[in-house]
Amino acid sequence: MQKNNIKCEFNKLCQCPSAKKLNKQRLSYTFTYINESLNAIYYDIPKCASSAIRRCLFDNTGSLLTPTKDIRSYFKFTLCRNPYDIMVSNFSMFTQQPFRIETLKQFHKDPANMSFIEFIEFTDKYNNHHWQSQLDFINGYDINFIGRVENIKEDFNIICDKIGIPQRQLSHVNKSNHKHYTEYYNEETKQIVAEKYAKDIEYFGYEFGE
Repeated sequence: MQKNNIKCEFNKLCQCPSAKKLNKQRLSYTFTYINESLNAIYYDIPKCASSAIRRCLFDNTGSLLTPTKDIRSYFKFTLCRNPYDIMVSNFSMFTQQPFRIETLKQFHKDPANMSFIEFIEFTDKYNNHHWQSQLDFINGYDINFIGRVENIKEDFNIICDKIGIPQRQLSHVNKSNHKHYTEYYNEETKQIVAEKYAKDIEYFGYEFGE
């Protein structure tokens, strides 16, 4: 269940399906996770609590499986997140985590001295699944429930109820250190992100400052 519209130009430093395909390597995962025992399918949108969801409900496996039943019989879900917040989260991750820092250096960038607007401009120039439109990961799928990271506790409880397991708390995985996302923006960067993710903002109903 691999989508072919998820692009990546990070070559050998990325393990995503697009990079694997580009390097003619065997897939490690896709952006769809299946748990047959829970009768659940999760459409993974990066930076939307995806690592926590995968560990909690799919044991980080199941993304290379094919559904064994009628697709309509599964509970299909995903989580979305405010695009302004995602951009700040990506900026923090790629300028703080050693592996991501090496990725930026591949493009002759200096993460230690990279400004927020420079990072935004970088994401406009190079494709990567972390900052691709959230709609690209779910278009064409019949989804039963779209939760929101901003309402993660209540929405994950709904997911647990729907798949018939006790409610539980998600762990926070891949946490980066940054202030509230609104503190990183000025009018220029706000406009750039608004245009870049216009479809996501409209579809999911987000606003700056939420």
